[in-house]
Amino acid sequence: MSASGPGVDTHEMVLIHRVLRREFGQLPRLFRAAAGDRARSETIGAHAREMLTFLHTHHTGEDELLFPLLRERAALDPELMDRMDVQHAQVDDAVTAVDAELPAWTASADAAAGERMAARIDAMMPTLIEHLAEEEQDILPIVSVTLTQSEWDALGKHGMSAIPLTRRLVILGHIIEETDDAERRRFMKVLPTPARVAYKLIGHRQFTRETSQIRG
Repeated sequence: MSASGPGVDTHEMVLIHRVLRREFGQLPRLFRAAAGDRARSETIGAHAREMLTFLHTHHTGEDELLFPLLRERAALDPELMDRMDVQHAQVDDAVTAVDAELPAWTASADAAAGERMAARIDAMMPTLIEHLAEEEQDILPIVSVTLTQSEWDALGKHGMSAIPLTRRLVILGHIIEETDDAERRRFMKVLPTPARVAYKLIGHRQFTRETSQIRG
């Protein structure tokens, strides 16, 4: 794909959305089940922190690198973009609230704090699910014919920059967990060869071990 003209493959964002739906959908159960168990709260707390950062980075990337370009270049439904902004704000409020309680809960496994975080995510999920669906149905088709490849790649680099090097293979495992064979080949093809080899040799095993511990 040429970096000098529009026409980008946006399917990788669909894969990112699957991670968000799946992992945030599981967090309330994990918070509640870890009540009183400090070993579990440390495991779940680390995973929740990673996912909160993942979601926050995803949204800030859209706010800074995607939505301004769309508003500048495309004939957009103002109500749709207003909803995007409101949904981001609502989800970000929940993320901030959970983030504030997470360190103390991770150390204590306090049942009341775990329930508060679980309830906040439960309340957030309908908005998040609606938001992701609208992006996939209404925003990504516009993106694919509006942004250049280099602009789309900048969004991906923004997301990757927030992930420590030591965690990137595990995040890769999350991204490809629910892909079919064609999607997996399509996604892995754009990765550097060292990353593909490292995932095959190390990353998949690390991801499988960690998710087994998290999900119990």
